Amino acid sequence: VGLPDDEGNQDQDEGAPGRDHAPERLLSRAGSGAGVAVLQTDRQQRQEGEDVVGAAVLAIVRQDYAPEATTELFLAAALEALLERNVAVSLYSRAVTPTRLQLIEQVHCDPFHVGRWWRDAGFARAVCRVIGKARANLVEAHQPLPCCDVYRADAGVYASWFDEELANASAPRRWRLRLSPYWRYLLAAERRMFTSPWLRAVICPSTLVKDEIAARFGLPEAKLPVIPQPVDTAGLSPALRVHRAATLARHGIDPAATVFLFASNDWRRDGA
Repeated sequence: VGLPDDEGNQDQDEGAPGRDHAPERLLSRAGSGAGVAVLQTDRQQRQEGEDVVGAAVLAIVRQDYAPEATTELFLAAALEALLERNVAVSLYSRAVTPTRLQLIEQVHCDPFHVGRWWRDAGFARAVCRVIGKARANLVEAHQPLPCCDVYRADAGVYASWFDEELANASAPRRWRLRLSPYWRYLLAAERRMFTSPWLRAVICPSTLVKDEIAARFGLPEAKLPVIPQPVDTAGLSPALRVHRAATLARHGIDPAATVFLFASNDWRRDGA
């Protein structure tokens, strides 16, 4: 996931008739809504020893769920194993999409929005409210949420991205970034989540991400397991060499050449 580009989006975020979407108000609602309060009460009751009746309930929050994407394919495999162990799984996203796991409950959560800042903040507020009423035993989020137990930091640390972008940006670009309602929301939401007493663990895709979180937010190493991103060994394997000759010919590369392939969605950050 690359650094979101701020240009061209502020016009959408700056006004909508009849809508109350001031950054400070929406941020406070996203962090202190009724759903968070209900979820915290339920967790307190479980910690105090009250019985939880029925199967364990796992809530997965992924605002944009694409069943055929690599992350979702591996996530589906993990959820399938949990379903076999009598764990009820609910998937919260903006759109209900067909999956091969018929036993997963898909919860449609698509509040009205204009612009990406309102989109993320509105979804966070709405999904926390819905999850709070559902009383899930464990909440795993793929974006910063104040109501999650486990956070997947697949996109890294937004605060680190922001600092790196400021360091390499022009003066006008730095000015726009600092005044961006979207970035003000995202950085505050990330900090609120990482400092929440309810956060049990952060799944880090690399040691770099783990070290950045520990340095910036003071989380102990026990809460920062490192689980590298999955690799599709069926699609990426030495067996692909059967396509080498045709690929080199298509790009006009000498068949005897040594070829390095560098895949990235953020060339500047990855040092390309």
